[in-house]
Amino acid sequence: MRRFSILFAAAAALSLPGCDDLDPVEVHPDPSTLTVDASTDWAFVRLGETATQVSVTDPATSEAWDIAFNATRVMLNGGSAGPAGVTGYCVCQNASASDAQVEAMTAAGERPDFEAVTLADVPSDDQAWQSDALDPAISGWYVYDMTTHQVSAAPDRVWQVRGAGEAPEYAKLHVTQISDGTQGGARVTIEYAVQPAAGAPFGAVRTAVLDGRTEPVYFDFATGAATDGPDWDIMLDGYVFRINGGVSGDGGAGAVLADESFAAMTDASDAPAQVYRGDAFGGVFASTPWYRYNLDGNHTVFPTYDVFLIQSGASIYKIQITGYYSTTGDARWITFRYAPLES
Repeated sequence: MRRFSILFAAAAALSLPGCDDLDPVEVHPDPSTLTVDASTDWAFVRLGETATQVSVTDPATSEAWDIAFNATRVMLNGGSAGPAGVTGYCVCQNASASDAQVEAMTAAGERPDFEAVTLADVPSDDQAWQSDALDPAISGWYVYDMTTHQVSAAPDRVWQVRGAGEAPEYAKLHVTQISDGTQGGARVTIEYAVQPAAGAPFGAVRTAVLDGRTEPVYFDFATGAATDGPDWDIMLDGYVFRINGGVSGDGGAGAVLADESFAAMTDASDAPAQVYRGDAFGGVFASTPWYRYNLDGNHTVFPTYDVFLIQSGASIYKIQITGYYSTTGDARWITFRYAPLES
């Protein structure tokens, strides 16, 4: 990719009555901004002096994009996500901000933090830059003991799951037991209950054992059995759960981590549609999310306004996500300000 530098405009010296001359004043133009519709599919963007939304047929093989957005997910064209070697780093100047402080932040108020980021903030250690890897919607379902090297279930982590298909069933799900573990996988016992439609009562609580030690196991909530067909909902591969949505499948399935116990949950379909996540690739934007959710009790997405650095070839850009809603209040419209840094 071409290499770009920040362009600064300098004001000429002014002559005023009673003054021989004045020092030149450096004028900082407004950073560029771009808004993309990330409500239905990935919105791919190529960075440069002007960021441009581009059409991409196969992101896994295309070098035409640098960064992509889908709902709250952000993907960079590198690592497992694409061939361009793009990496990211979070300056994270607001990492210690309280929820109340984040809720009160505005795009205008956080602009000085964006402008303050310079080449001095670029990490000198190459290991600080993150490449994208699989960021599954269902994760953290087991605990690894560093001393005993044993893996155990984390049953307190419960997911609300929207199944695959145009008229999906919903389910609540957690992992209750892990046995016969090897380095490559284990036998995993899940407990789940299915809602045949949004708002419907749960059916009976069921259990199933998925053996991920030798090959991927695809599971269908509706039938309560493994399947070879396209209507699978979740898949276990080793110690990785995938869902039939996002980068792992085209079934439209999604999951969201619940804030209540498995026994207490009475409706797995009551979360807003936009928070059911499909699988994605993620790096720095997964390890240090750019937003906080539901601070007001109304399922609102609040940007943290942290500044991220994106390295693409010889170019480095700074990005600050400033909005998740359109001017008419529609969700999944991502607005970000950006500028290239000289490298």
